Amino acid sequence: MRPLRFAPIIDRQWGMPTSLGSRIPLASLIQTLAVAEYLNFRQVANALGVVQSSVSARVKVLEDDVGILLFERHARGVRLTEAGRHFIKHVAAGVDQLDHAVMTAGMAASGEGGRLRIGIRWVR
Repeated sequence: MRPLRFAPIIDRQWGMPTSLGSRIPLASLIQTLAVAEYLNFRQVANALGVVQSSVSARVKVLEDDVGILLFERHARGVRLTEAGRHFIKHVAAGVDQLDHAVMTAGMAASGEGGRLRIGIRWVR
């Protein structure tokens, strides 16, 4: 078994260490990326068609789960912390990879992508 790259998080339900990947809903990551872009919970909620309190709660739970303050909250909006900038950079890259994986798998399934190898036999 390979070692974890980060300190284990204890699962609230089972009391056992778990990797973060199995605990963080993709919707929380997407909403956190949106907050990092808009720097305003209300605007993100409006853009996503959800209530502001659900966006704020998801981001807060994510911060609690990873143990990192991602945003400094102010009356006029939020600002990314230095740790938040690093986190957002890597999460954005991961989401881009997921999007690419879904797109290329769909292309392969529909026959739009893949490889075609042609062998040519030389005869003298």
